[in-house]
Amino acid sequence: MNGGSDNDLGHGRLPLCREPWESYYILRRGILPCCHGNPIIAPITDWAAAWNAPQVREIRRHLSQGRLSPYCLESRGCPIVQRVLREQEEKGRSEALPRRPAFLRLLNRLLFRIPGRAARAWRERRDRRRAAV
Repeated sequence: MNGGSDNDLGHGRLPLCREPWESYYILRRGILPCCHGNPIIAPITDWAAAWNAPQVREIRRHLSQGRLSPYCLESRGCPIVQRVLREQEEKGRSEALPRRPAFLRLLNRLLFRIPGRAARAWRERRDRRRAAV
């Protein structure tokens, strides 16, 4: 047995997630380090360089130390991220992640998450412009 239940999502083992070491996802819109990745890390034309890109190395470094990277924290659909955040809240360490006010979360939900998507798209565009400079 692996020291835990079969559905423990990597609990008790390092790294938290092995996805960035084992595969990455090449989509028309760009390359993602995992299936739950949120912002793209590289355009599709840079598929060869993306494997060891600085952003991917940072993600791997955090995960190998048993922590979530800033990139992972943006990927709220990931079951591992959800588990870690739930554990942090249970331990009273919820301040590790900045939380939006409740009315903004409700507004985002009521508007079909369009404000959140727009904010992420704006951040991605801003980051691409900064990287191009």
